[in-house]
Amino acid sequence: MIFRKTIGATVLTIQCCAQADMPLTFGSAIRVSHAASGGYELETGAINFGSGSGQQAVTFTPRGEGALWLIKGPYGEPTISSGSAPVECGAQIRLEHLSSKKNLHTHNFRSPLTGNQEVSAYGEDGEGDANDNWYVLCDGKYWVKGAHFTLKNVVTKQYLQASKDNNFNQRNGCGNGCPVAGHLEASASKVKGSGTVLKAEVGVFLSK
Repeated sequence: MIFRKTIGATVLTIQCCAQADMPLTFGSAIRVSHAASGGYELETGAINFGSGSGQQAVTFTPRGEGALWLIKGPYGEPTISSGSAPVECGAQIRLEHLSSKKNLHTHNFRSPLTGNQEVSAYGEDGEGDANDNWYVLCDGKYWVKGAHFTLKNVVTKQYLQASKDNNFNQRNGCGNGCPVAGHLEASASKVKGSGTVLKAEVGVFLSK
């Protein structure tokens, strides 16, 4: 399904989903899936860490339950005005959780399961700090829907990662009624490997 919207002098095409080889653009909303786990999706909600920073928790949730994340330009740099510029591999971005308007974030607090860097959702009304900035590392010129990529934090130099071995369950204190039971811990690691490989899945895509 395709819609068109005029913003100033720019006409944007809004698509419910993109072709597999379509470059992702600033202003698009995507779901981020974890390749090695079979498609667990990046998620956050109204639950905060009980340790570490106490900020809003980010996890990878079973497929089909993930959040939409808005692709934005980096903190501290002018907003990309076109709203539909393609994202180049190696570019700095922020990902804003559409429901809470908090940004994907990491810092030196320790994650609860692995002791890696904690990954949280941070900020108010889409504004946080430089730890919200991530490099998109991918092959080719542009970040493309469905292709593998990794996210490396600009400040801490660590990679967003997860593993099916590190899931919240009764053995680590996430029992009956635990809102993240069965989710994978999202954390940031110094090591780039199979656990850091991600894909951008269906969402709302903008193009000129």
